[in-house]
Amino acid sequence: MTIKALPLSLLSASVFLAFCSLSYAKTSSPEAVVSASQQVEAISGATQKREATSGAFVLTKTPEGKKLLADMAADFLYTGPSTFDGKKISGGRNMYAIATSYGNRPENITAELTTDYNPKTGKFIFYGTTAKDSGKILRASKSGTGVSVAWVKQLRESEIKDHGYNYYDSYGVQFDGPVEVLTSKSINTGDPEKDAAALKRLENIMSKSLTTIKEWNLLWQFDPKLSPKELAKAKEQAIRDFMSYEDVYVVDPKKMIIIGYFYRPLMVNPKNAFVYGDYGIDSSKPGFKLEEAPGYQKALRDTNCAFTVSQQGRAAYPFLDAKHPASSPDNLINRLVSHKNQQVFGQSHPQQGAKPLTSALEKIEKMYNGGGKMVTKAEAEKLAKEANGKRQAIYWEDPSKAENMPDRYMITYTGVDSNGKNYVSVQPNWNRYFMLQPNNMCGIATRHSLYWD
Repeated sequence: MTIKALPLSLLSASVFLAFCSLSYAKTSSPEAVVSASQQVEAISGATQKREATSGAFVLTKTPEGKKLLADMAADFLYTGPSTFDGKKISGGRNMYAIATSYGNRPENITAELTTDYNPKTGKFIFYGTTAKDSGKILRASKSGTGVSVAWVKQLRESEIKDHGYNYYDSYGVQFDGPVEVLTSKSINTGDPEKDAAALKRLENIMSKSLTTIKEWNLLWQFDPKLSPKELAKAKEQAIRDFMSYEDVYVVDPKKMIIIGYFYRPLMVNPKNAFVYGDYGIDSSKPGFKLEEAPGYQKALRDTNCAFTVSQQGRAAYPFLDAKHPASSPDNLINRLVSHKNQQVFGQSHPQQGAKPLTSALEKIEKMYNGGGKMVTKAEAEKLAKEANGKRQAIYWEDPSKAENMPDRYMITYTGVDSNGKNYVSVQPNWNRYFMLQPNNMCGIATRHSLYWD
């Protein structure tokens, strides 16, 4: 099984639960299922539009990066084992929103699914159960469009306490693929070989803590003294009992959309820079210490790709440590840091002050420093004075500042604020600065899509 990156079409998040639906027709009926091959208008979504510009180093460009993306999703969906009445069962069950369409009409479901992830192939399978003959799942399996499965979490629990559910720092994964429904008919075909294969498949699925913890504790527990033949018979009976009132469905994703806001850069541009007027520093002042400068502290706080790995910021992301502790090289954040270091410095553990690779510097200059085309301070001031509300980012260099200081490379933003007044905002090019610092995640693209065969 191979992973490959392909173009992606994605509707606006505000209508995501109708993600897989075709255009709504008032005259359609549930029986009038529209073929998936029907020609519809192609609409490029946010992920496709921003994927190439969400970071200098796109993970889908290399097999290692694709593997890191798949593992990233698996780490976030990981729940760890659960214990009920002293019996421990494997984890992996989460609540998802599931969207589909049938008869050219959108439908959505919220349901618990069990994740089955193969780290060797980077492939996901989801298992779920539903009441026998549940209309929505059966319709989804016959829709011709498959289903779209979505999961989201607000990462920093402190945000809920301090700011409510604003989802400023959230994480989401979306999967699209066909759905298959297994029913009691699947194990009662009249063909012994087909029945045996279906029972074997359901036995494998049932072993993944498919049902609720309490039910699994009662249903899928067997006397260790049973002989192999007795055990097989007991499992078959448990499956047949379960399938008499439940159906099992399997989602086989062919596409994944993954967005990592926890390592995004500073989100300042000519449309919003008037809000961020407190990032300034002056490194030429006597006794200046960068780490103590208020402008630096605020820029660091708002630059997730650097703040997340800082001493203060790292403690705010314990959710990322559920599978591997923060000290482990297998921890997701540590792997992203290592990948960034390799891309920018050519080594996993560069020292502070390490020089970037020429090719990496060119990419960073192109995306975060106006292509490396800078003007003088006087020229920047002249352009800003003449802007008259024009939205622009003016990149300039201040040679009076030390080469390793953030305010050596500057940006002057001009535009119109929310009150209709012209504004000018002058601040260090913080993104360029943090991209060229080792041991953070800055520079890695935050929006990606993967396709599987």
